[in-house]
Amino acid sequence: MNNGSYVTSTYNFDDVVGTLNGVAANDWAKFLHARLEDHAQGAPLGGFARGGYRLVYNDVESEFQKGNEKIRKNTDLSFSLGIIVDKDDTLTEVYWDSPAFKAGMTVGMKIRAVDGDAYDTTALKDAIRWAQEKKGPFDLLVEDNKQFRTLHINYQDGLRYPHLEPIGTGPHSLDAILAARN
Repeated sequence: MNNGSYVTSTYNFDDVVGTLNGVAANDWAKFLHARLEDHAQGAPLGGFARGGYRLVYNDVESEFQKGNEKIRKNTDLSFSLGIIVDKDDTLTEVYWDSPAFKAGMTVGMKIRAVDGDAYDTTALKDAIRWAQEKKGPFDLLVEDNKQFRTLHINYQDGLRYPHLEPIGTGPHSLDAILAARN
């Protein structure tokens, strides 16, 4: 603004609204307040819908998910139990208010057994499937600072992995955005 000056030029909300109204008349104050201060329930998924997709969850891992787990050498159950387990059976993530969090799991714990059987990823995923089918909890034996505890996991929604599913037919604008570029 002031050629050669290194002084920071500041602005406030009203300056932004005035500048936007100079470009195109609109109720910019209302528009900006809604986007900066209002909080809708849940994630903002409208962009997916406008791009021709909706977010769905099912029990099938996407190729992206499989590849990510292979590269990171972990098991990502973020959308079901709310945990990520590394290659050494240690919890590296426990998401707030998730079923694992509610059961008392914390980062750094090691999973040692699933319903009395030695822990491995397959056993844990099988227990999640069983709990969904039988509508009952399952137990995890965990080690925390050289102490062992049994935690009861009350979760019956099965394995959950996110996917984008097309809405309607024909081209979707999200496809064009994500298309490979030459």
